[in-house]
Amino acid sequence: LLAPVAAAGRMALTNYLTQSVVCTLLFYGYGFGLHGKVSIAQGLALSALIWVVQVALSTLWLSRFQYGPMEWLWRSLTYGQRMPLRRGLDRTVQAQ
Repeated sequence: LLAPVAAAGRMALTNYLTQSVVCTLLFYGYGFGLHGKVSIAQGLALSALIWVVQVALSTLWLSRFQYGPMEWLWRSLTYGQRMPLRRGLDRTVQAQ
């Protein structure tokens, strides 16, 4: 029952950055400028909608890939080599 939420947790950095970009585009002046124009109920509904979409997209993404895009970048930078991204490829870090 909670597997989709676990997928979102495995992509926490990607989801955090995506949520930040989406919310700044919605609420700041260079986007839709909705700051102060939505009620608490509308803000809560919008938050729930963003979360549900992120959970669904995380589940879909992780059905094909091992990591989220930002998690993959972080891991590749940490290990100093390009890590495999697609599922089914060798998951071990190869020594150079």
